[in-house]
Amino acid sequence: MAGLYNLFGMILKWVYGVVSGLGAEPKSISYFAMTLMAMSILSKLISIPLTYKSTQQMKKTQELQPKLEALKKKYGYDERILQQKTMEFYKENNASAAGCSSCLPIIIQFVIVIALFGVIREPAKYLFATEAEFNAISRNFFWISDLSNPDPFWFALPLINGLSQIAIMKLNPTTAQTGQSGAAGSMKMMMYITPIMIFIMGMKWASALLLYWGFGNVIEIIMRLIMMLFGKKKVVEE
Repeated sequence: MAGLYNLFGMILKWVYGVVSGLGAEPKSISYFAMTLMAMSILSKLISIPLTYKSTQQMKKTQELQPKLEALKKKYGYDERILQQKTMEFYKENNASAAGCSSCLPIIIQFVIVIALFGVIREPAKYLFATEAEFNAISRNFFWISDLSNPDPFWFALPLINGLSQIAIMKLNPTTAQTGQSGAAGSMKMMMYITPIMIFIMGMKWASALLLYWGFGNVIEIIMRLIMMLFGKKKVVEE
């Protein structure tokens, strides 16, 4: 993990250098906070192709679900034949049975969050040459005096993070179109349990991590809404 921390620390320091060279530092929001927000934007922009592809793939899989259920009823008496027919069906419709592509953007973002957590925990080791150099920079963000510490108001960044996570899951084609099956019920339960866990743990995390993650969530929500609008427009044109 040290290699990942070093790489992310170098990128973060470079972005900080670019941001700090733009002009005078605002009193309410530090260069450090702006760097974290800029990193969120960059990571989301990079993941746009993957997010779009996975969203389209999940949407297509959901649309094919009724036909898959019909296959199960028709060939359910033999597991081997059902598996063969299912694979043929996916191949004919150019769809993915595994759905790994839909998980890739989430995995990438999770790896980045882990890397950021390591860098923020030991900034003198991965971000700046010495701890004194890190302590010398401003790290405030509006109501937060130091982003290295937890948010003093639990209802602020931790809550924004949790609520935005719910919004992302609701905009996900898979969770948005779940039915009443057992799997759907489990997915729906996880949709609420995960953000609650993030909210509770977030009250003790460094605010820098929550700012990066929460701001990234807001950007992703905007991206998904734009993709949905373009998708509806495409359907109407067709």
